[in-house]
Amino acid sequence: MKAGSAREELEPYGEGIDSTPRGAAWVGVSSGVAAVAGVVIMFIASHVLTPADNAEFLSFWAGLFFINGLLGGVQTEATRAVSAVSRDAVRRSGARISSAAMIVGAASAVILLALSPVLGTVVFRKDGWVAVGCLTVTALVFPLHSALSGVLQGLRQWDRFGQLVSLEATLRLVGVAVAGAIGAALGGVEAACLTSLLAWISLLAASRRARSALRMRTSLTLPALLANIGHTLLSAASSSALVVGFPILLKLTTSAQDYALTAPLLLAVSLTRAPIMIPLQAFQGVAIAHVVRNPDSGWRALSKPLLWVSLIGAVGTVLAWFVGPPIMLLFGSAYVVSPWVVSALTLAAVLMAILTLLGTVVISLGHHAAFSRGWLVATIVCIGVLLLPLGPDVRTVLSLTLGPLCGAAIHALSLGPRRRKS
Repeated sequence: MKAGSAREELEPYGEGIDSTPRGAAWVGVSSGVAAVAGVVIMFIASHVLTPADNAEFLSFWAGLFFINGLLGGVQTEATRAVSAVSRDAVRRSGARISSAAMIVGAASAVILLALSPVLGTVVFRKDGWVAVGCLTVTALVFPLHSALSGVLQGLRQWDRFGQLVSLEATLRLVGVAVAGAIGAALGGVEAACLTSLLAWISLLAASRRARSALRMRTSLTLPALLANIGHTLLSAASSSALVVGFPILLKLTTSAQDYALTAPLLLAVSLTRAPIMIPLQAFQGVAIAHVVRNPDSGWRALSKPLLWVSLIGAVGTVLAWFVGPPIMLLFGSAYVVSPWVVSALTLAAVLMAILTLLGTVVISLGHHAAFSRGWLVATIVCIGVLLLPLGPDVRTVLSLTLGPLCGAAIHALSLGPRRRKS
């Protein structure tokens, strides 16, 4: 098959529809909407729930985004596989991304059901069965959302991708706002978060291009596609444990009495990360699509984002010492956090962003094993530090600093040979 005819075959799926400046604008706006929506939801929860219930909600929030982040591995591989098809102009005769996503969703839901007795009594101590039920439904449905996101990114349909990201965050915010307005208890606020699962269904109903994208085939067989997704799921599990699932890790390594007092600390972790990690995670698809099509430019594409993240992080770390504690008090008089903690957590967020950027280039170049290894090492180090006999504040800061540092070193070493070759 000639390259030209293959590229013509991709046109119904929107290849090249929206690229560079306008595409970046779509992703930027949608990631901003998602970041603001997340902060507003935490603000609502801090005012409608007691500090103890809010600590439980933040655990559920971490579990929800851990599941979303874990199943985001489907999105990562979908972006890479579809971008490779577009780059190499190969015939799309392999497995559908949607087929693999449905298998992953069914398996994830079964695993959560098997773990439900432990999750419903040990991890989520109040309204545990509501939390487990919400997470199970999410695990079953979200892989198709993730698959659609990945294919849209791989085809560079940034307008549709931006709409999907914005719609998901907005629907979740509306659900939680309504739950708060009617005075719902902890379980009701948790259940309201499920409204976000309507986003991909709504986009499919409204957009022919989205429906076509979800039918996209790759050049891989189903077993090969599932094997690649397995690698991305492993690394996504590790990254999600660090990026959004940290409250659960802290909960499992802290006594119940001490954990009930950690709502201010956990909120500080979320607030210091959101401004840098939510936009960065949204831009990962842009980076993957670019590097897959231009594999020799991986390091060059990485240099500017690394520089900007480092500069913004350095300024943010200093500012956080002065403005962080007053901002925390906007969430309530009980949310008192020391200046050094807010500043150190901001620095930890920068290190997490660097780990994420390096990992993005690693997976874009097809180094699935190195990608998994870096995130796995980061998570192991993080958990190891949390087991030390120190206070929650010190353990949190050290674990979120040392873990990403070690993982970033693994990713950088794996890119060394590629850099020298380039």
